[in-house]
Amino acid sequence: MTQTVASPRRARPGPPGPAGRPYARGYRAPAAVRPAVRAAHRTRLAVTAAVAAGDQLVLIAGVLAAAWPGWWAGPARAAAGTLVVLAALVLSGRQIRALECLVHEASHFNWSRHHRRANDRCATVLAGLPTGIRIARYRAEHLLHHSRLGTDDDPDLRRYAELDITGLDRTSRTRYARSLLVRLAAHQRSWYRSTSTDLPALLLPVAWAAAVAVLPAALLWGTGAAVTAAAVWLAGFALVLPVLRFIGESSEHSYHDADTVFDSTVTNLGPLQRRLIHPHSDGYHTVHHLWPGAPHHQLRLLHDKLTADDPQGFAGRLRIRRRIVAEPSPLTPPGSTPWT
Repeated sequence: MTQTVASPRRARPGPPGPAGRPYARGYRAPAAVRPAVRAAHRTRLAVTAAVAAGDQLVLIAGVLAAAWPGWWAGPARAAAGTLVVLAALVLSGRQIRALECLVHEASHFNWSRHHRRANDRCATVLAGLPTGIRIARYRAEHLLHHSRLGTDDDPDLRRYAELDITGLDRTSRTRYARSLLVRLAAHQRSWYRSTSTDLPALLLPVAWAAAVAVLPAALLWGTGAAVTAAAVWLAGFALVLPVLRFIGESSEHSYHDADTVFDSTVTNLGPLQRRLIHPHSDGYHTVHHLWPGAPHHQLRLLHDKLTADDPQGFAGRLRIRRRIVAEPSPLTPPGSTPWT
């Protein structure tokens, strides 16, 4: 059977395009795959709402598990309790990161495309409150990133330049951690400027945590448990989450050596990336930028379909990072051996 392969549009490595000319797409799916692409744009409000509710429940359960006073009943349990608290810190940051990814989905109306009011209301209650992100504010800036990718108007490109993301040292874990930490505070300030600039929005996650985790801990086990619950949530939100977010956002593009959407976008597929840094298929970033209207529950399926049906035009050119400290696979010139 003859396989149809899309003709790739190659990037010419160079600086970002001018303000008036966004990056070209750089990829066109083969005709045989286009029905699957169209089908992948179907949204399912109930599915995404259930996923968000599940994220919240796991987050609450982790905080309450760490707050249980029985861990400190004796030396034998204290060791296990310490591990539970540390795990809860990471879990809290990861679950809030997952909810942020679902806010991102809402910005593209990927909860419900045909019921946009329901899209925003459900996303606000189930993902916006725990994260403190105002969806309309986030949408305005994020959709500019998509429509003006690679221009002076692209907020992510500006952030990459301000923080010298290209200068992140990925030659070792230690060097990477050091170069990330010196940029972390500036990235955090930039994040809040783009998502929630007013004090009420910044206080929403505090109120949410107090209502669903700290108060239940107090009612179940008293003041000491409530203090532990508050500390675990706060450390996860203020310390773990910014690190996960920065690792994720700094891994999604390579502006300095490409000038199309396809070639400047990086797919992150390592086990740690998929489970911790890029929840809800957020790591399939190339597919997302090519088809932003495909919701999270369709991205992996669409990625796998393109990989199987277009091994040269898509899989052979895709820029992938499988380890956090790795550089993305280099651009593959036409006619050369596809990336494996």
